[in-house]
Amino acid sequence: MNATTTEPLAAALAADRDTPVQAPQRTALALGLVGGLGEELLAALMGAPEYRAVHVGVTQVLSSAAPKFRPWLIGQGVVLADDAFVGISGADTFVPPASPIRRYGEHEVLEAARLAREAGATTLVLVAPLPALLQMGEATRTLASVDEVALVAMGFARLVLVRPTAPDDTRKLPLPLALVRTIGRTLADIMLPDYTKALSARTAAAAIVETVRAAKPGVTVVGARELAAVVKARMPQQAPRQPRLR
Repeated sequence: MNATTTEPLAAALAADRDTPVQAPQRTALALGLVGGLGEELLAALMGAPEYRAVHVGVTQVLSSAAPKFRPWLIGQGVVLADDAFVGISGADTFVPPASPIRRYGEHEVLEAARLAREAGATTLVLVAPLPALLQMGEATRTLASVDEVALVAMGFARLVLVRPTAPDDTRKLPLPLALVRTIGRTLADIMLPDYTKALSARTAAAAIVETVRAAKPGVTVVGARELAAVVKARMPQQAPRQPRLR
Protein backbone atom coordinates (compact mmCIF):
# COMPACT_ATOMS: atom_id res chain seq x y z
CA MET A 1 0.00 0.00 0.00
CA ASN A 2 1.14 3.57 -0.51
CA ALA A 3 0.80 6.73 1.57
CA THR A 4 -2.70 7.44 0.26
CA THR A 5 -4.21 4.63 2.35
CA THR A 6 -6.94 6.05 4.57
CA GLU A 7 -6.90 5.55 8.33
CA PRO A 8 -9.94 3.20 8.55
CA LEU A 9 -8.56 1.01 5.78
CA ALA A 10 -5.04 1.10 7.24
CA ALA A 11 -6.38 -0.14 10.57
CA ALA A 12 -8.34 -2.90 8.86
CA LEU A 13 -5.30 -3.97 6.86
CA ALA A 14 -3.19 -4.13 10.01
CA ALA A 15 -5.81 -6.23 11.78
CA ASP A 16 -6.11 -8.49 8.73
CA ARG A 17 -2.43 -9.45 8.94
CA ASP A 18 -2.97 -10.93 12.42
CA THR A 19 -6.38 -12.55 11.82
CA PRO A 20 -6.46 -16.21 10.75
CA VAL A 21 -8.68 -16.92 7.75
CA GLN A 22 -11.30 -19.63 8.11
CA ALA A 23 -12.88 -21.41 5.15
CA PRO A 24 -15.34 -21.48 3.56
CA GLN A 25 -15.61 -17.77 2.86
CA ARG A 26 -16.79 -15.42 0.17
CA THR A 27 -15.00 -12.94 -2.05
CA ALA A 28 -16.04 -9.32 -2.47
CA LEU A 29 -15.56 -6.76 -5.22
CA ALA A 30 -15.46 -3.12 -4.08
CA LEU A 31 -16.02 -0.36 -6.63
CA GLY A 32 -16.29 3.36 -5.98
CA LEU A 33 -15.89 3.17 -2.21
CA VAL A 34 -14.59 6.71 -1.74
CA GLY A 35 -15.34 9.48 0.74
CA GLY A 36 -15.95 8.94 4.43
CA LEU A 37 -18.64 6.28 4.03
CA GLY A 38 -16.78 4.48 1.27
CA GLU A 39 -13.58 4.31 3.29
CA GLU A 40 -15.40 2.91 6.31
CA LEU A 41 -17.37 0.41 4.21
CA LEU A 42 -14.16 -0.85 2.64
CA ALA A 43 -12.63 -1.20 6.11
CA ALA A 44 -15.75 -3.07 7.27
CA LEU A 45 -15.48 -5.49 4.35
CA MET A 46 -11.82 -6.05 5.18
CA GLY A 47 -12.82 -6.89 8.74
CA ALA A 48 -15.85 -9.05 7.85
CA PRO A 49 -15.10 -12.72 8.62
CA GLU A 50 -17.12 -14.00 5.65
CA TYR A 51 -14.75 -12.49 3.08
CA ARG A 52 -11.40 -14.12 2.39
CA ALA A 53 -10.50 -11.49 -0.23
CA VAL A 54 -11.69 -8.02 -1.23
CA HIS A 55 -10.88 -6.95 -4.79
CA VAL A 56 -10.75 -3.14 -4.93
CA GLY A 57 -11.12 -1.28 -8.22
CA VAL A 58 -8.20 1.15 -8.61
CA THR A 59 -6.83 3.45 -11.28
CA GLN A 60 -3.14 2.77 -10.69
CA VAL A 61 -1.05 -0.25 -9.89
CA LEU A 62 -0.72 -0.88 -6.14
CA SER A 63 0.99 -3.50 -4.05
CA SER A 64 -0.39 -4.89 -0.81
CA ALA A 65 1.08 -6.99 1.98
CA ALA A 66 -2.37 -7.82 3.39
CA PRO A 67 -3.85 -11.12 2.14
CA LYS A 68 -7.40 -9.81 1.99
CA PHE A 69 -6.75 -6.56 0.14
CA ARG A 70 -6.51 -7.23 -3.61
CA PRO A 71 -6.03 -4.07 -5.70
CA TRP A 72 -7.48 -4.57 -9.18
CA LEU A 73 -6.56 -2.23 -12.00
CA ILE A 74 -9.95 -1.91 -13.66
CA GLY A 75 -9.97 -3.36 -17.14
CA GLN A 76 -6.79 -5.39 -16.62
CA GLY A 77 -7.51 -9.09 -16.31
CA VAL A 78 -10.50 -10.71 -14.64
CA VAL A 79 -11.38 -11.01 -10.96
CA LEU A 80 -13.94 -13.36 -9.43
CA ALA A 81 -16.31 -12.28 -6.65
CA ASP A 82 -19.44 -13.48 -4.90
CA ASP A 83 -20.65 -10.08 -3.68
CA ALA A 84 -20.08 -6.70 -5.32
CA PHE A 85 -20.32 -3.42 -3.42
CA VAL A 86 -20.67 -0.27 -5.52
CA GLY A 87 -20.54 3.21 -4.01
CA ILE A 88 -22.11 6.07 -5.96
CA SER A 89 -20.80 9.53 -5.17
CA GLY A 90 -21.35 13.03 -6.43
CA ALA A 91 -19.09 16.01 -6.91
CA ASP A 92 -19.68 17.01 -3.26
CA THR A 93 -17.96 13.88 -1.98
CA PHE A 94 -14.46 14.71 -0.80
CA VAL A 95 -11.85 12.45 -2.37
CA PRO A 96 -8.12 13.20 -2.01
CA PRO A 97 -6.57 13.92 -5.43
CA ALA A 98 -4.04 11.14 -4.88
CA SER A 99 -6.66 8.50 -4.06
CA PRO A 100 -6.17 5.43 -6.25
CA ILE A 101 -9.77 4.24 -5.91
CA ARG A 102 -11.97 4.76 -8.97
CA ARG A 103 -14.99 6.98 -8.29
CA TYR A 104 -18.40 6.15 -9.82
CA GLY A 105 -21.05 8.79 -10.40
CA GLU A 106 -24.81 8.38 -10.87
CA HIS A 107 -24.43 8.01 -14.64
CA GLU A 108 -22.01 5.10 -14.20
CA VAL A 109 -24.24 2.73 -12.21
CA LEU A 110 -24.73 0.27 -15.07
CA GLU A 111 -21.03 0.33 -15.97
CA ALA A 112 -20.14 -0.73 -12.44
CA ALA A 113 -22.89 -3.35 -12.40
CA ARG A 114 -21.56 -4.88 -15.63
CA LEU A 115 -18.13 -5.21 -14.05
CA ALA A 116 -19.79 -7.01 -11.14
CA ARG A 117 -21.56 -9.42 -13.50
CA GLU A 118 -18.33 -10.08 -15.39
CA ALA A 119 -16.73 -10.97 -12.06
CA GLY A 120 -19.49 -13.53 -11.49
CA ALA A 121 -21.08 -11.70 -8.56
CA THR A 122 -24.49 -13.02 -7.58
CA THR A 123 -25.07 -10.22 -5.07
CA LEU A 124 -24.92 -6.55 -6.01
CA VAL A 125 -25.00 -3.91 -3.28
CA LEU A 126 -25.50 -0.37 -4.56
CA VAL A 127 -24.86 2.36 -1.99
CA ALA A 128 -26.24 5.73 -3.12
CA PRO A 129 -26.75 8.30 -0.34
CA LEU A 130 -29.77 10.62 -0.38
CA PRO A 131 -30.26 14.02 1.28
CA ALA A 132 -32.16 13.95 4.56
CA LEU A 133 -35.20 15.70 3.06
CA LEU A 134 -35.65 12.88 0.54
CA GLN A 135 -35.53 10.14 3.15
CA MET A 136 -39.24 10.54 3.89
CA GLY A 137 -40.31 9.93 0.27
CA GLU A 138 -41.19 6.75 -1.59
CA ALA A 139 -37.79 6.78 -3.32
CA THR A 140 -36.32 5.07 -0.27
CA ARG A 141 -38.70 2.12 -0.55
CA THR A 142 -38.99 1.36 -4.28
CA LEU A 143 -36.99 1.32 -7.49
CA ALA A 144 -36.39 5.00 -8.19
CA SER A 145 -34.76 5.18 -11.61
CA VAL A 146 -34.51 3.55 -15.02
CA ASP A 147 -31.02 2.35 -14.12
CA GLU A 148 -32.31 0.56 -11.02
CA VAL A 149 -34.95 -1.21 -13.11
CA ALA A 150 -32.15 -2.23 -15.49
CA LEU A 151 -30.20 -3.64 -12.54
CA VAL A 152 -33.11 -5.97 -11.74
CA ALA A 153 -33.08 -7.18 -15.33
CA MET A 154 -29.39 -8.09 -15.05
CA GLY A 155 -30.38 -11.12 -12.99
CA PHE A 156 -28.45 -10.79 -9.73
CA ALA A 157 -29.68 -13.32 -7.18
CA ARG A 158 -29.66 -10.54 -4.58
CA LEU A 159 -29.89 -6.85 -5.40
CA VAL A 160 -29.54 -4.61 -2.34
CA LEU A 161 -30.15 -0.90 -2.89
CA VAL A 162 -28.92 1.08 0.10
CA ARG A 163 -29.79 4.77 0.50
CA PRO A 164 -28.25 6.17 3.67
CA THR A 165 -28.63 9.82 4.53
CA ALA A 166 -25.89 11.75 2.79
CA PRO A 167 -23.43 13.21 5.30
CA ASP A 168 -22.73 16.92 5.16
CA ASP A 169 -19.08 17.02 4.07
CA THR A 170 -17.74 20.56 4.38
CA ARG A 171 -14.05 19.82 3.89
CA LYS A 172 -13.92 21.42 0.43
CA LEU A 173 -16.02 24.48 1.23
CA PRO A 174 -14.77 27.94 2.17
CA LEU A 175 -15.14 28.55 5.90
CA PRO A 176 -18.21 30.89 5.66
CA LEU A 177 -20.12 28.42 3.49
CA ALA A 178 -19.09 25.52 5.70
CA LEU A 179 -20.48 27.32 8.75
CA VAL A 180 -23.77 28.10 6.99
CA ARG A 181 -24.16 24.51 5.86
CA THR A 182 -23.36 23.19 9.34
CA ILE A 183 -25.99 25.45 10.92
CA GLY A 184 -28.56 24.43 8.33
CA ARG A 185 -27.76 20.77 8.92
CA THR A 186 -28.21 21.17 12.68
CA LEU A 187 -31.63 22.79 12.20
CA ALA A 188 -32.66 20.02 9.82
CA ASP A 189 -31.65 17.40 12.39
CA ILE A 190 -33.96 19.07 14.91
CA MET A 191 -36.93 19.47 12.55
CA LEU A 192 -36.81 16.14 10.68
CA PRO A 193 -37.53 12.67 12.10
CA ASP A 194 -34.67 11.08 14.01
CA TYR A 195 -34.08 8.38 11.43
CA THR A 196 -33.22 10.93 8.71
CA LYS A 197 -30.14 12.12 10.57
CA ALA A 198 -26.91 11.01 8.91
CA LEU A 199 -25.22 8.18 10.76
CA SER A 200 -21.52 8.36 11.34
CA ALA A 201 -19.63 6.80 8.43
CA ARG A 202 -18.44 3.92 10.60
CA THR A 203 -21.90 3.17 11.97
CA ALA A 204 -23.51 3.37 8.52
CA ALA A 205 -20.88 1.01 7.10
CA ALA A 206 -21.44 -1.52 9.88
CA ALA A 207 -25.22 -1.31 9.36
CA ILE A 208 -24.81 -1.87 5.61
CA VAL A 209 -22.74 -5.01 6.16
CA GLU A 210 -25.34 -6.31 8.64
CA THR A 211 -28.10 -5.55 6.12
CA VAL A 212 -26.36 -7.49 3.36
CA ARG A 213 -25.83 -10.46 5.66
CA ALA A 214 -29.57 -10.61 6.34
CA ALA A 215 -30.77 -9.86 2.79
CA LYS A 216 -32.92 -12.53 1.13
CA PRO A 217 -32.88 -13.44 -2.57
CA GLY A 218 -34.55 -10.80 -4.74
CA VAL A 219 -34.57 -7.03 -4.43
CA THR A 220 -34.06 -5.31 -1.07
CA VAL A 221 -34.39 -1.52 -0.81
CA VAL A 222 -32.98 0.05 2.35
CA GLY A 223 -33.31 3.72 3.29
CA ALA A 224 -32.31 5.68 6.35
CA ARG A 225 -35.30 4.38 8.32
CA GLU A 226 -34.27 0.76 7.80
CA LEU A 227 -30.61 1.45 8.53
CA ALA A 228 -31.61 3.20 11.75
CA ALA A 229 -33.60 0.12 12.73
CA VAL A 230 -30.55 -2.09 12.13
CA VAL A 231 -28.43 0.19 14.30
CA LYS A 232 -31.04 0.20 17.07
CA ALA A 233 -31.31 -3.60 17.02
CA ARG A 234 -27.67 -4.57 16.55
CA MET A 235 -25.58 -1.64 17.79
CA PRO A 236 -27.79 0.64 19.94
CA GLN A 237 -24.79 2.30 21.58
CA GLN A 238 -23.92 3.82 18.19
CA ALA A 239 -27.35 5.32 17.48
CA PRO A 240 -27.19 9.11 16.91
CA ARG A 241 -28.56 11.43 19.55
CA GLN A 242 -31.19 13.98 18.68
CA PRO A 243 -29.82 17.53 19.14
CA ARG A 244 -31.86 20.00 21.19
CA LEU A 245 -32.13 23.74 21.12
CA ARG A 246 -31.21 25.39 24.42
